[in-house]
Amino acid sequence: MKKLIKITAFGLLTCLTLAFAGCQKPKTNYEKLCDNISYMQTGLYIASDENFDVKLTTTTQEELFIADGKANAQVEMSLLTIIPHDTANLSKTYEFTLEGSNSSVSGTISKSRLGINLICNVEDFKNIGEPKTLTLKDGDNSYTFQLENKCSDITDGKGALEIAYNHYQERIDSAMTENSFDRECYIKLLSQTNENNEAEYYWYVSFIKDKNDYWSTIIDPTTNEVVSSRESERKQENK
Repeated sequence: MKKLIKITAFGLLTCLTLAFAGCQKPKTNYEKLCDNISYMQTGLYIASDENFDVKLTTTTQEELFIADGKANAQVEMSLLTIIPHDTANLSKTYEFTLEGSNSSVSGTISKSRLGINLICNVEDFKNIGEPKTLTLKDGDNSYTFQLENKCSDITDGKGALEIAYNHYQERIDSAMTENSFDRECYIKLLSQTNENNEAEYYWYVSFIKDKNDYWSTIIDPTTNEVVSSRESERKQENK
């Protein structure tokens, strides 16, 4: 009798599991796109004074981005970039402390390989909470910056992806099969200087098959308007 009860209980559990799976709604095409993001910017914090321009960029991305239409294993990156106004300061290594709403993290930052700025990946960034201030130290010299989050009060990266999907919906829906889509999603916040010498920010969203084949949009993050779009597709060779 106990054996029969165990079998019956197991059968009931199996049926319930299958029934629950059957009740789950299939993913929408937009949700499938969210599973194929190879690069998405999640934050941008900036500051400046008469000595330095500071930028802290947070992303979720492939560890090594390759434009091949596939989104591989993701890592979270927090890239601190500093541009000295005096190029002589590019040869220096600075100590930094990044203070957040929960805690702080410290490290060093030095010249990038290209030699045009100072750059480093901030370790243990997730633990500090919302970034608030950055302090740089060079011997007896100390510089403190109040960080401004340029991604607050605007459409976020996934919202920009949905806008770009709606713009290219006919193309995307026709190219998407049940289990795959041969274009990876790339989402980055861009800036340009307007006529008043003020920075304006736009989302760049691209659906990439390879470096020569992509559909892209530029989106105003406050109005959600697609201000421009471009399609660059590889031409089929005649056989």
